[in-house]
Amino acid sequence: MVEATGALAGVRVAIVEDDALLRKSLAIFLQVKGCRVEAFGSAEEAGEAGRLGGFGVVISALLLPGEDGLSFLRRVHAASNTVKTVLVSAQRNEGFPEEARRAGIDGYIPKPFTTEELEGTLLRLIGKGRGGDRTTCAMIT
Repeated sequence: MVEATGALAGVRVAIVEDDALLRKSLAIFLQVKGCRVEAFGSAEEAGEAGRLGGFGVVISALLLPGEDGLSFLRRVHAASNTVKTVLVSAQRNEGFPEEARRAGIDGYIPKPFTTEELEGTLLRLIGKGRGGDRTTCAMIT
């Protein structure tokens, strides 16, 4: 296997997504980009938020079995001042991105999204990308 050397190489990413196909697809994409990925089907499966503080980025779906993604990412954010949090959702409420931002979520990506949008969001959050677009909470109105 060839070792990835891109801008995301070595970034530890946790994915919390109950859709098994999407979870696996995201994991494969991020692994190809050089990320070290762990994937979970629920917030409970991911475990304690403090444990996730060792990740560079935690990506979570909004709708999960048990604890929802927004609540989960709030806990992750409260447990670590270094981990970046990204919420993905098909939520179409106009005020929702602002709610996510107020909750301390670093990025919001509306479903459906492209791999380019995901990669761009991660690059911006880890400081290796260019200015905002619809995926950065602070930039969504």
